[in-house]
Amino acid sequence: MFGRLLSSLFLFAVVASSALAQSPDNAPAQSSAPPPDAARAGSPTNPPAPKKVWTNEDMANVKGGVSVVGDKRNQNYHLTPAQTADPATVNRIKKNLQKLQGQLDDVNAKLVSYKQFEDGEPVSTGARDTSMGYSRTPVNQQMIQLQNKKKDLTSQIDDLWDEARKKGIDPGQLR
Repeated sequence: MFGRLLSSLFLFAVVASSALAQSPDNAPAQSSAPPPDAARAGSPTNPPAPKKVWTNEDMANVKGGVSVVGDKRNQNYHLTPAQTADPATVNRIKKNLQKLQGQLDDVNAKLVSYKQFEDGEPVSTGARDTSMGYSRTPVNQQMIQLQNKKKDLTSQIDDLWDEARKKGIDPGQLR
């Protein structure tokens, strides 16, 4: 509170003194000479104020912490994982990725088959798939369902890759 009062008084004094210096009876004569600020900046009698050089002795008076590059206490990130991945976790993620990739391959094959059917190309191989029954759903709606399933499978695969990355598993361990 006291500091604010002093700073406002100082500011008032500076403004008042500059107003008195610019009064009409003290006004400088108009000339083609550069303004006094420009003359002062270039003159050797008034060099610019030197910059503050901080030393270790000054650090004791600083409020708050000082950020130091390479300080282990202040490190918010890790360049290497703290521990290696658990082999059971690697195997679980690897099996899930393989299962989802197999399902994605099946969906892609069905999409290609339906696309060929829409284009009028023969898609029959002569073998009957007895595991699947007849469907009354139009082909274009079946394709939409398969594309939605494909999106779901790819998002699940991406989630597994993200989980593996977060747990510090190298991509080469999952192939």
